[in-house]
Amino acid sequence: MLPVIPYNFRETHLSGKNDSLNIGPPAVHKQCSLVCYQMPKTLLRVSVLFAVLATCGHPKAEAQVAQSSIEEQRSLRKEFQSLELFTSRQSSWIFPINVPPKVIWRDADAARKFGFAPGFDVRWFDSNLDEAKLPNKGGRWIALLEGTAPNKTTFRRALTFYAIPPQLDNSNVYIPDLTVHLPNFPGLDAPAAWREHQAEFDRSSKDFLVKSLMDHEQGAILVAGIAESPELGRPKQFPEWTASTNAQHHLNLKLKLMGGDKPQKLLEPPRKTLTPARIIRQGSTDESEVPPTAKSTIDTFCQEWAEATKEPFVTLVAKNGVIITHASFGSDSQGKSVDLDYRCWVASITKTMTAVLFSQFVDQGLIELDWTLDRVFPDYSTNESCVPTFRQLLNHTSGLSGHGEWGGMFNPYLENIVLNGLDVNEPGKKHEYCGLGFELAAKAMEIKTGKCAARIYQEHLFAPLGLQGIIMGNASSDGEFTAMELAVIGQWLANRGSYGEYQFISPKTFEELRPKMTGQPTVAGEHGLGLHQIRHRRTGTSKNPAEPNGLLFSENTFGHGSFSGCILVVDPDQQLVIVQVRKQFHAKDNEYWTRFFQVVADSIKKE
Repeated sequence: MLPVIPYNFRETHLSGKNDSLNIGPPAVHKQCSLVCYQMPKTLLRVSVLFAVLATCGHPKAEAQVAQSSIEEQRSLRKEFQSLELFTSRQSSWIFPINVPPKVIWRDADAARKFGFAPGFDVRWFDSNLDEAKLPNKGGRWIALLEGTAPNKTTFRRALTFYAIPPQLDNSNVYIPDLTVHLPNFPGLDAPAAWREHQAEFDRSSKDFLVKSLMDHEQGAILVAGIAESPELGRPKQFPEWTASTNAQHHLNLKLKLMGGDKPQKLLEPPRKTLTPARIIRQGSTDESEVPPTAKSTIDTFCQEWAEATKEPFVTLVAKNGVIITHASFGSDSQGKSVDLDYRCWVASITKTMTAVLFSQFVDQGLIELDWTLDRVFPDYSTNESCVPTFRQLLNHTSGLSGHGEWGGMFNPYLENIVLNGLDVNEPGKKHEYCGLGFELAAKAMEIKTGKCAARIYQEHLFAPLGLQGIIMGNASSDGEFTAMELAVIGQWLANRGSYGEYQFISPKTFEELRPKMTGQPTVAGEHGLGLHQIRHRRTGTSKNPAEPNGLLFSENTFGHGSFSGCILVVDPDQQLVIVQVRKQFHAKDNEYWTRFFQVVADSIKKE
């Protein structure tokens, strides 16, 4: 049987073109492309035919062709999944009630390629989740789009709109001042020609803001949320922001259409323990079991680091729960020293938060790690080899790829977008670092609790830990934390799932989080759930894993890295927590980052 020739190979090489030859290493590509380009078309076609015939009966060659075909299908699925929906008229996300919006594809030609023109039905639901043929009153409206995707799975998307009430009492309407000032743009270091346009930048920003509100779904979400928001007499917390309340509306509709407005089993709060676990606190060097000079040694180095790189940060190091140092270093762009409450984007350390939260669902039996996703997502087929398990979502072996695509946990039907390309997925085949799995875990937690993800993080993780003000822009790469907040999570990890008077999970469940071999023969190395092994070594020692003497911390040390340079390192054997929060990481930081861990290790070591 002849192997299938991938679509791009047929199109490119049987036509005599040379722009995408995908055979052999890069050096061969160029050479082969030149040969193909110079061949007459008839000779080229004969050459290709012989090349294809040569693969017959050769398992490795046939496997390569099959894999190429799968990659082609994945590319097509991804193209469909990434198609965007929009409105046919400008500025119609916020619309007059007598002119309802029409939902279309942003790229109509690309949609038609997949048989979508538009290819879906639209159902409208008001703020009470009552269905109507078209919007017929002012307020929030959800448009639910349904159809069948090219891979024959269920197609679902949901969008938020806001209908302007038909009869407004103009005397009672608040009209905000939308003047926008951009004091940090173009910035003090900008060329004079840029700075001379400051007034124009400010005026243009006002125009951009008004147009964006009217011509983007986020504007409708913002207006609908504010219109419905009660006065609380205090600043709104992240779970009360309009994006979070919008997510709750969509989840409520999803559960209603699934036939169950309330979860069958609630996620219980953490259990109170008779013997409190360690917490992050002030204390003496005797309690932390470190030399009296530890703080000054670490602080001196961090001050040198901040002065050399001009990037401010906050460092917190604790042992036995006792703070060794908690100090800020450097100044912001305005020359103001940062304080201990400096809140920073922790990037991929967000994954650790999601895994920690998810572990409670595992501990209480709401979700099992080795369940496939169809056990929670009703549109998924059972007994399909392409469907990953929840464990695979969290240890990066799900077969999925990407970070932040399609809106993450705030996309009402993220799981259906994934489903529309899942038929070509190959879970358990390799380890590929991916944030999408954590976003899906968040969507599963929503269905199980009936709460939007922002509420679950706050009510079941942060609030019991005494933390307020944390922002979770998604479940994989967009959390914002202070050093103290990150240290509290670090101590939770050092305590194996407990903090203070609360036990969140059992030690047995905690062991599931720790890095270990996956048991999958094609996946090398040890991988945890939202955690990685940390192997910082003393300068000049062997990097051989079999020689642990060069390690700065114990063999059981774990944590997570961060694109922004934030640090979360936990050595449970020493009850040591090391965190640092910062906005950015520069090339010059690499030298200091490596030395930092050696300084910490040396400073806490008693003679």
